[in-house]
Parts: sequence; structure tokens; C-alpha cells
Amino acid sequence: MCGITGLCVNCKKVTSGMHQVPGRDIVPPRPIERYRHLRDTDTRTRTYKGWLKSDKLKSELILDGFFYLGEKDRVQCAYCGGVLHGFEEDDNVHIEHYRHFPRCETFDKTDSETETFLFGHVTSTHLNETQTDGATCTSGVGDINSALLEKIKNLDLSTNTKCPRHKYYAQYKDRLRTFDSPKWPANHPMKKETLAKAGLFYAGVGDLCECYCCGGQLEEFEEGDVPVEEHDKYFSDICVLAINRKLQGES
Repeated sequence: MCGITGLCVNCKKVTSGMHQVPGRDIVPPRPIERYRHLRDTDTRTRTYKGWLKSDKLKSELILDGFFYLGEKDRVQCAYCGGVLHGFEEDDNVHIEHYRHFPRCETFDKTDSETETFLFGHVTSTHLNETQTDGATCTSGVGDINSALLEKIKNLDLSTNTKCPRHKYYAQYKDRLRTFDSPKWPANHPMKKETLAKAGLFYAGVGDLCECYCCGGQLEEFEEGDVPVEEHDKYFSDICVLAINRKLQGES
């Protein structure tokens, strides 16, 4: 009996995913399962006929699991079904996807929900809001410590008008990708995963790393260094992430 979307192992035909049960009506698949075939990158790519915005934005959307709905810049995730539109060309697709649909299965568990929540809160006056169709899924992001919010309000950002400093690296996997650069020193004493989890990305010179949130820079790491501790030692008075870690340690 054909009942699984894709190539049937019995009749070798592509099935629709509609389950035929003897004596019952045909049972449609769960709505999200209708997009399963669009989890293939090439298939998603073919949906972008008539795409009006840049190829760079299109590539990022495809990579993040979105297919084009054929209207303006409206796209839908093949994994969670979330629909987004109203993009600006410099939007980070990962971040917008996570902000609106944080429970999508495409997100690595190493992505910090606290960091992304802070990112969305602090930059509310600096970012263009990508729009979403339907209710935004925010459950699971959690409430921010009220003391932390007070600290954020009191931060002197007069010399740092952009906070976080580098919005493109607010997601762990974006930071991790920077360490694939051929300029990153071979046999470096720090694991790139450890540096990325500390909020750092590679700045492209020597072993210079930078915090995506406050812009603080660290270099010349030695065996035994703990990136988070090194960061907080120098930037605890200006970095929201460092303040958050300190408050969590005190609670």
C-alpha cells in the first residue's frame, strides 16, 4: 500500500502521502509533512522563479530551509512552516528565523536562547522588523531576569550606538563558520567551538577574535585559557552577555 510521501518501495511510483485506510476516508498528512519534499535544497531553489530581491538573500533563505511562495518576498520554512516577508537586504536570515520561530528543528541546540532574546531586545530600535504571517512562536525563549533588563537600560551606549555590535554573528553557527577561514592558525590551543560558544567570532587577523555583542577583542590565546572568563575579565562593564552571566552566577 502506498502511504509514504516520496518513492513507494512497492510500486515504484511517487506517492502523495495520502494514507488510504480500508473502510475509512483518506487521511491527509499533517500540514508540515506536505513540505517534506521541499527539504531538498535543489527543490527549494527551483521555487525562486520571479524572485525580486538579491541573489545573496535568496541563497541565505534557501540555506536556512525557506522556499519561495511566489508573492513579493514571502517565503516559508519547509521544516516549521513559518512564513516570513518584508526583508531588508542586510537582514540575517538565521536571526530573523530564530526570533519568530525559535522551536524550528533546524536550529542547533548550541544556539543560546538567552543570547538571541537579548539580541532582539537590545536592538529593537536599530533593526527593521521582518514580518511574519500568523502568530509568532516565542515559547521556550524564556523571561529575562528583571535585574538584567535594568542593567541594559543603564548601559552607556554613547560610544557604541550599535548593540550588539555585529548582528550577523548573533547565532552560534554563524560565528563558528568564521573559524573555517584559511587564516585561522592551524593547531591553535583553543577549540573553535569553545570560542564560538563564548560569543566570539574570528576577525580574520592572527588569532584575533571579537565578541558579537560588545565588540570586545581578544587575541594571543594560550593553553588553559577559558574564553568566557577572559572576555568577562575585560568587558564585564560594557557587554550585556557578561552582565547576564554575572547575574546568573549571583542568583
